Amino acid sequence: MKKLLLAIFIILNTLIMYSQTGSLSPYSFYGVGVNTFKGSMDNRSMGGLNVYSDSIHLNLTNPAAYSELKLVNYSIGLNYNNYNFKTDATNESATSANINYLAVGIPTKHLNFGFGIIPQTSVGYFLKSIDETVVPEQVDRYEGEGGVNTAFLTFGFKLFKRIGVGFTANYEFGNLKHVNSRFLKDIELSTRLENDSSLSGVNFVYSTLIREKISKNLILHATYIFKPESKLSSNNTQILATMPPSGSYGGDFEQIDLSALNLDKTEIIIPKSHSFGIGIGEDTKWFIGADYSKTDGGGLENKLFTLKNVEFKEASKIAFGGFWIPKYDSFTSYFSRIVYRAGIRIEETGLHIQNQAINEFGINFGFGLPFQGFSNINLGFEVGKRGTKNAGLIQEDFFSIRLGLSLNDRWFVKNKYN
Repeated sequence: MKKLLLAIFIILNTLIMYSQTGSLSPYSFYGVGVNTFKGSMDNRSMGGLNVYSDSIHLNLTNPAAYSELKLVNYSIGLNYNNYNFKTDATNESATSANINYLAVGIPTKHLNFGFGIIPQTSVGYFLKSIDETVVPEQVDRYEGEGGVNTAFLTFGFKLFKRIGVGFTANYEFGNLKHVNSRFLKDIELSTRLENDSSLSGVNFVYSTLIREKISKNLILHATYIFKPESKLSSNNTQILATMPPSGSYGGDFEQIDLSALNLDKTEIIIPKSHSFGIGIGEDTKWFIGADYSKTDGGGLENKLFTLKNVEFKEASKIAFGGFWIPKYDSFTSYFSRIVYRAGIRIEETGLHIQNQAINEFGINFGFGLPFQGFSNINLGFEVGKRGTKNAGLIQEDFFSIRLGLSLNDRWFVKNKYN
C-alpha cells in the first residue's frame, strides 16, 4: 500500500511540474496570475476556513493545524472549472482542469511535520480585439501561460495542551509568458512581442491555534496566521519578432537589451497578510466558524509592464462555513457517516482596473465520504463570480468541481507480537 501511494505521488508530482493550466481568467494577466490555491478540499467546501483542524486531515493554509495530526496523511486535490465570460457585447465559455495540491503530513512523538507542492497561481488567457476604424484593419491578440508553484515544509507542535503553533517555509518558483501579437489585413507578416519571466523566492508563514473546551461537549476554536512581506526575484527576457500569421518561421526576431533599461532582473513584492478565525463545535458531530483575512496593498507589480489605470490595493477575504455529521460511528447507515459541508467566501482581491474593483464571491458545498478506516474522499462544488462588466471589463461566472483524497496510515508503531 505504501509503495503504491509513493508511486502515485511521484507521478502526480511530475504532472504538477509540467501542468499549469489552472486558470483561463483574463485577470491572470496581472501580477503573478490568479491565485488558484485557497486551501485543501475539505476546508474549501466550508468557504475556505483556516480555523478548523482535526487529527485526520491536512489544513494546508494553517501550519499550526499540523499539531493536531495523529496519523500519517497523504493528500491530493484536483480541480475542474467551467467558466462563462461576459461583456456587454459577447458571451464565451471555457473549461480547465488541474492538480491543486500534493502533500504529506507525518506525526511524531514531539513534533509533526509535512511537505508538498502546490501550484499557487496560474496565468492562462487568450484575448483578441479587432479595430475596423483604421486602415488596414488591425487585430491584436494577447496570450499568457505559466504560474508560480510553491514547495513547502511545515512544522507544527503543541506548545501547551490546548495551544498549537506552526511554521511553514515556502520556496516559490515558476515561469510567466505573455505574448502580444498584432496582425494587419493583407500584410504578410505580423508583429509579436514575447515577455518571459523566471521567478523564484522564499517566504514564511507563522500561526497559532487554540482548541479550548468551554462546556461538556462544546469546543472553541481560534487561530491567527501571519505571513510577512516577501519578494520574488524575476529574470526577464523580451523578444520582438515578425512572423506569418500561422506562427511558423519566416520573419525576423531580435532580443531586446533589458539590462540597458534595468529590467533584466526585477523584484515583485508579495505584501504581508494577517488572518483571524474563530469557531465552535462538537468533535465528530458539527462545527461552524468564520475567518477574516487582510493583505496589504502596493505589491504584485510586474515592472516589466507599464500598465495604466491598474492598481493593487489592500485586499481582504471573509469566509463563513461549517460541517455536520449525522452519526460518525454508525454501523447501519453509510449516509449517517458522511460529512456534509457548506460555506461562502467574499473576497476583495485588491486588483483595481479603471477604478473598478475586481472582487470574487463563491458559494460552496461538499461531502466527506469515508472509506478504509480513517481515509476519505472529499467532493466539493463551488458556484461563483469574479470581476465586473463595468468600464468594458469582463465578468467571469464559474462552476467548480473539486475532488480531494485524504489517505491515512500509521507509522512508527512497534509490533507487540511476532
